[in-house]
Amino acid sequence: MTYYDDNPYAPKSRTPLLDLIPDHNDDLYASDEEDSFYGKEDDFLISKKWQHRIDRLPRRVKRYSFAGIVVTFVFLISWWTIFGPRYAAYRHELNLMNEAPEMAYGANAHPNFKDMIQVKDMDEQHLPKKGKRLVFVGDVHGCRKELEHLLKKVDFKHKHDHLILTGDMVSKGPDSAGVVRLIQDLGASCVRGNWEDKLLLTIADALPRTPSTTSDADDQPLDLLDSSHGDPRFLRLAKEFTRKELFTLQQCPVILRVGTVPHLGNLVAVHAGLVPDTPLEKQDPFHVMNMRTIDLETRIPSSKHEGTPWEKFWNHRQKKLDKHERTTVVYGHNRKRGLNIHEYSKGLDTGCVSGGHLTALVVDDKGKTELVSVKCGKAGGYDKD
Repeated sequence: MTYYDDNPYAPKSRTPLLDLIPDHNDDLYASDEEDSFYGKEDDFLISKKWQHRIDRLPRRVKRYSFAGIVVTFVFLISWWTIFGPRYAAYRHELNLMNEAPEMAYGANAHPNFKDMIQVKDMDEQHLPKKGKRLVFVGDVHGCRKELEHLLKKVDFKHKHDHLILTGDMVSKGPDSAGVVRLIQDLGASCVRGNWEDKLLLTIADALPRTPSTTSDADDQPLDLLDSSHGDPRFLRLAKEFTRKELFTLQQCPVILRVGTVPHLGNLVAVHAGLVPDTPLEKQDPFHVMNMRTIDLETRIPSSKHEGTPWEKFWNHRQKKLDKHERTTVVYGHNRKRGLNIHEYSKGLDTGCVSGGHLTALVVDDKGKTELVSVKCGKAGGYDKD
């Protein structure tokens, strides 16, 4: 039972009783008093006339007005200290991504590197058609058992599906040579990662300068390495491979042009990344195998983590192109960012060798994609040994 229920003379509007209580100074009009009546101690920030007008406002209006002033004050402080600087930085970054620098990256000629393939086209027969699939896998790093487990999980069928490895297939893990043998058995495609590059360069430097009578594609273990040349880690790793297995690694290009796939457009596989608006043949192979960020003012890539992620710039620039000119890049390398999926870039390095996961991107004949992962077989990872 309420006041309104008991009182038949109560007003029909249900105004809260608190709002019906008059202020104590409703009968005071500042205009009724002389200015000399008030002393200095009676001075207010707001004149008595305006105080009186404010006091006559309903309490609800006063409460809402005060709340609005507080919200506005908080917003202005937040804008000046947090959101304003961030928005200014965003606008600056956007301008840099839209404006080409005076000196264009990639315009200079770069040398032809011996024993390294810059760009290779994948055989069209492997494109996903009539039930065939493409299976991209991130950095394996010698984890053969995990790779076999992952292929079993995606129900990989050798005669219908095609495997593409995005570099860093060897080193750190327990069975680098086994991974390469699996590549050979499955007829898989691959790209050259920074670890394959270091291994192959070390071997090239440590081999004797006199020509060998043994074929580079036989099943004999690699020998005759000069231990005084190169990193001892890679020299030890090199001895795990036969010449044929090393030849397989050498045939992995820096950039694999996969082909056109429905809904994904032009598909390319690399290990680390690409610089937008630069032809594949003009890309610096070192940066393609090592980049993580990019300087927007110079368009020069870097292997450091600090800076604008190259994939952010890549996706921004692809959206500016006509649809048929856009390219989707599948890559690995950046374990710190992990699984990093955007419209025109697919990052698959989920740190299996460090105790994380091994991840596959499965593309079917309709261009539909699926991400499948398996846990690394060793807690803490193999690279902690």
